[in-house]
Parts: sequence; C-alpha cells; structure tokens
Amino acid sequence: MAESLTDIETSLTPSSSVAEFIANNPLFYSLNRDVIETIAERFQVQRFPGGSVIVREGDMGDSFYVIRNGHVRVLKSVNDEELVLSELGLGEGFGEMALMIDQPRSATVRAVDDVEALVLIREDFIQLTRRIPELAEKMDRLRATRVSLLEGEGSSEENRGKFRAGRRLELDYGYIDLLMKLNEAAGGPEQVEHCKETGQLAREMSKMLCPMVSEEILFAGYLHEIGKVSLAGRLVRKERHGEALDADEQAKLKRIFELAVEILEPNQNLHENLSFIRFLGESDYRKMPLEAQILKVADDYLMLRSGAYQGKTDCEALEIIRRRSGQLYNPRVVAALEKNIELYKLLSVEAQLNVMRMMVIALDRKDNYTFRHSMDVRNMGLKIVQKLGLEKKEQEYYRIGAELHDVGKIYIDEEILNAPRKLTDEEFEIMKTHAAWSAEFFRNVPGMDELVTIVRGHHEKFDGSGYPDKKSGREEEKGDGTGIPLLTRVMTIADVWSALTTKRVYRTKNFTTAEAFEIMEKMKDGHFDPDLFEVFRDIIKDKITAEEGQEPPPSDKG
Repeated sequence: MAESLTDIETSLTPSSSVAEFIANNPLFYSLNRDVIETIAERFQVQRFPGGSVIVREGDMGDSFYVIRNGHVRVLKSVNDEELVLSELGLGEGFGEMALMIDQPRSATVRAVDDVEALVLIREDFIQLTRRIPELAEKMDRLRATRVSLLEGEGSSEENRGKFRAGRRLELDYGYIDLLMKLNEAAGGPEQVEHCKETGQLAREMSKMLCPMVSEEILFAGYLHEIGKVSLAGRLVRKERHGEALDADEQAKLKRIFELAVEILEPNQNLHENLSFIRFLGESDYRKMPLEAQILKVADDYLMLRSGAYQGKTDCEALEIIRRRSGQLYNPRVVAALEKNIELYKLLSVEAQLNVMRMMVIALDRKDNYTFRHSMDVRNMGLKIVQKLGLEKKEQEYYRIGAELHDVGKIYIDEEILNAPRKLTDEEFEIMKTHAAWSAEFFRNVPGMDELVTIVRGHHEKFDGSGYPDKKSGREEEKGDGTGIPLLTRVMTIADVWSALTTKRVYRTKNFTTAEAFEIMEKMKDGHFDPDLFEVFRDIIKDKITAEEGQEPPPSDKG
C-alpha cells in the first residue's frame, strides 16, 4: 500500500514547468527533449510542510521523489534511536527502489523545511521504461550512488553517536573571519580560497555520509591549514605545487595539523569539536575519525585540481584519489566525492547561483537595462550553441553565464551606469572592470572554474583588442591560455546584439533587426569569431525574413 497523503497538498502542475526542471536536473541530463517531455507528463507535484514524514521506514511504497524546493533528512531507526543517514536538497531524488521492487521502505524521509517534490509512481514508471529503457538505467545508477558511513566500519557505538538526530552542536561563526587571517598569513589568498572550498566540499560530502557532523567539518575545512603559519613560505609553496619533499619537510607538514588544534586551544568549543584535524596527517583512513576521513578526501582532491595548487584536471585528480582508495582514503568517502564532483560539474550549485540572481535583480533597480540585457544575451546565445549542437552541459554553462555575466556591475556607480552621454575615458576604465568583478563572483562557487574564464572574457575581441586580458583567437586552437573560450565568443556576439537592439538611456533610437545586423556586419572583422558569426547570420536571416518581408543578409559563404 502506498504512503498516505494526509496533510499533504497534491496537485498537477503544467508539464512545461516540470519538463524545464527535469531538463536541468543532473539525473536526466543526457535525455533528449522529447523524452523529457514524455517523462514530465507523468510527474505530479506534492508539497510537504516542514517536519512532516514523506515516507516511513517499514511502509510499503510505490513512489520516487525529486526535490524541487526544500530539504529532507533520510532517517533510520537503530536500537530505538533515530539516526540521520543523509540530507538531500534541490534536485536530489529518493525512493527509487520503490519503482523497481515491491518491498518495505528501508528508511524514513522527513521534511526539514517546507518541501515541494516531483513524484513518479511505479505504475507510470513501468509504462515509461517500456518506451524509454534508459530511464531504468538512470534509477539503477542513482541507487548505486547511495553511500553512508553508518554501515560497516562506521557502525561502532562511538560512531553511531555522530548520526543521532538529536545531536546538537553550536559553533561560533564570529571567530571564522579572524582565524582565516592565519590562513592568509600562512599561505596568502590562495590558501584562504583553498580552505573555503575544502570546507564547502567536505560539508556537502558529509551531508551524504554523516550529516550531523557537517558543521564541524565546515569549520575544520576552513581552519585545518592554519598551522602552516609555522612553516617557511618556500616550503608552503613547494608543497602547494606538488614538488618532491624530503623526510624533514614531510615531518614539518604533518605537524601542522597538531599545531592547528593547539592554536584553537583557547576556545574550548572549537578545540574539542575540531580535534579530529590532528588525524589528517595519517596514511591509513582506518586510523582517522569519520570527520577526518571526509575532510582528508576533500582536501587532497582540491589540492590536486586547484589552479593555484597542482592544477590537474578533474579527471586526473579523481583518478589519483581512486588509486589510493582502500588505504589512504575510505572507499565510501571517495564514492561521495565522485557524486559531488558530478553534481558540481552539472551545476548543482543553485544556492550560490541564486544569490547572484538576487544581485542581478537588485542591480536592475540600479540599472534597469541589465536584467533585460542579460536575458537577451542568454536567449540569443542559446540559439547559437544549440545550432552548434553543443552538449547539454555546455548549453547549461552558457545559460547560467549569460544570465549572470554582468553581475559585477553591482560595483559600478549608478551615475556611470546610467550616464545619458558618452563616458569619459576615466569612467570607461571604471566600467570595464565589471567583467572581472563578475568573474570573481563565480570564483567563489565550487565547480564554477570554467565559468570564471567564460564570464571574464565577454568583452574580449577576436583580434585581441578587447578587455580585460587582450585575449585573441580560439582557446581550443591555441591551448596556451591566451585564446578566447568558445562560449565566451558566443557571448560576445549575443552581448553586442542585445546592446544594439535594446533601448538605452544614452540612445533614443532602437535599431531594427536589419539595422543592428548591418552594424555588426561592419564590426565583424576583428571583433567576432568569423565561423560563429556565420551561424549567427543564419539565425538573423530567418528573423529578418519573418519581419515584413525584409531581404535577408547575404552570406560571405555565398
């Protein structure tokens, strides 16, 4: 029998909005649009008040849930204690086993706050899989990614206490900013950034593995390298870049974790609850507390892949971590890392991005051109990338980058943004800083490294005369960091198009489609990638043809 929906609001929702959400969900990313539309028709929307039980351990179930808003906890009863196995949030799913096997639920799922979920029942799933076999593969893959540290080596009495639902620990965030200055003193802004990313990634991994210690892990990630203040700068840089270390240097580096705990001693709360930092120097995960096992994997992975550290690709860094799984790293923690990497790659960082979206909305009150312009740049650029046949991930990178590419204008004075005249040279130099400011916002979002470069360069020109870095040509051809990324070159075209066709305070006339294209045609040599401009030309050709029978622009290719 399926779960009761008492006190739960159930409603159908327009399938188009469901389809849009599914299309942007990592679980369904590789499915084409027609398949997604078909799946969307079978989903219902259900809403659950905070604190309500969505599914109950031991009850028979027949439904799979994807979270569209809010958070849930997955709970299990052990010896009459309620233990928290994991926390799930936006875009994550649960209950997939109920679609494939008629058996009791293995865990309880409770809403942490008000939750809205898309729900697929077994009968509809079976009908869908007859037409879409890959859907069953998706669910099986999701089932295989479930990880928890409660089982096996984590099932001791001491470790079970870390999963108790009633566990409460309050740490004082007021100390963080001050203590982070030790990171800056020890290793500069690179170390500050690394420790922030480590804390954030380790916390997300903890939500899958052992949620009730996620706050301690966040704090520990921020502070675990403060002991480097005792090291010579030369040794800090040497380790950062992965250079070979002698035995004495290795001993000094291992000592920094003990020193970090000693530094925290005046604050009894931090000292006691972050003492697991001292185990980060161990060479066998079985000698580490659960918290240290999680933090160690996050720290080492980011050390490997960070551009300011060893600069390896995601794949290279992950392969190194995998090779050490079973000895240096807990295999379950490595599995959680892999799942998080996939989520980051596929842009499951909506919380951080939503903050930037709020800034764009706020910026619209300061400069009411920016929001409209950003949507125009998104819409035109997506037409280009879709004509190029780029994969879903690239399309999503472009969409987010375009929507937020001008967020850095939040730092530009309103008098410059809305000047009803040509800017002075000094004012224009200030205006030009917005591209770099926009990129800096993305630098603080884990997994957004690629978008930093894309957004930063949206005013670069193909001939190298743009700003801020005077890049030129195609990144994929040059390969030395001086070329312009493909999505940036697309954004440049869409950005100029929007600027010409949107009303501005300093221009009373809006150019027609044909007039705007004529201006861009004169700019194309040097400003735009010529191959992409031809794709753009085809799009505009169709648009002009549809507008009052205007003649389409001729193609350079005849």
